[in-house]
Amino acid sequence: MSETKLMELWNFDDADLGANRLGQLTEKQKNYLTGEHKGQRNVFFGVGGVVGAMIAIAFCCLPILTIGGRTVLPMILSGDFSDIQEVIPFAAAGGIGIGAVISVLVPVVSVVAILAIYFVRGSKKADITVKHAKGTVKYSWGTKRVRTPGSSVRKYEDVRVLHLSLNDKKFEVHQDLQKIIKEGEAWAVYYTSYPFKFLSAEQVK
Repeated sequence: MSETKLMELWNFDDADLGANRLGQLTEKQKNYLTGEHKGQRNVFFGVGGVVGAMIAIAFCCLPILTIGGRTVLPMILSGDFSDIQEVIPFAAAGGIGIGAVISVLVPVVSVVAILAIYFVRGSKKADITVKHAKGTVKYSWGTKRVRTPGSSVRKYEDVRVLHLSLNDKKFEVHQDLQKIIKEGEAWAVYYTSYPFKFLSAEQVK
């Protein structure tokens, strides 16, 4: 009964389990993992491009807004353009030129660094070798730090997570799994590391 429920939860059948026992994947599993890896790669490339573009735009606009806000805008509001002579010598002396160089270099370096990080992660090769863990089931609670993009106060928060341990292997799992794979039972679990996926499992004696 437990294995039947697990088959529904992890979407595998007897053919998948039989192949995984031999360290192999079925065509269904190969196709799924290939699609998952491609999707993750596209996400990394897409997010990297968007974040890089936002930083570049922000840094390029900041000097313009700063100069405009401190010099040009007050002149327009007051109608007094006599101070424009102070801005022109400053530009002629290279002050604006230096600022322009900095405003270009900072976003370029930032964008290159961010793109490099996402490119490395997006270029990571798939590892769909069938691995397995076998042993007596033990559960434990722990915490992990996750990002909170919707909060302006805290960028990260610690959340409580459940771990399934089989000998020296530990997996983060949903707490509903405790109703299927019960603590104290002996199980064999088959999985891949990148993209990570539980392929199949079976109770052993």
